[in-house]
Amino acid sequence: MRVPAVDRAVCTDCDGCLSVCPEVFRRNEATGLIEVVDLTAYPVERVDEAIRFCPADAIVWEEG
Repeated sequence: MRVPAVDRAVCTDCDGCLSVCPEVFRRNEATGLIEVVDLTAYPVERVDEAIRFCPADAIVWEEG
């Protein structure tokens, strides 16, 4: 299964992924960092939209 991942080294914390796909991406309250919600399946079209929207190209699909 493919799983979205955020590259923290290049993420600019713009919150674009949160706006486009809040069911998959969230801000961790303890660390303040963007993270991926653990789901059994991810909405491919919505994640792909977040990938396109990301100005830093920080979101990718990984094999999970």
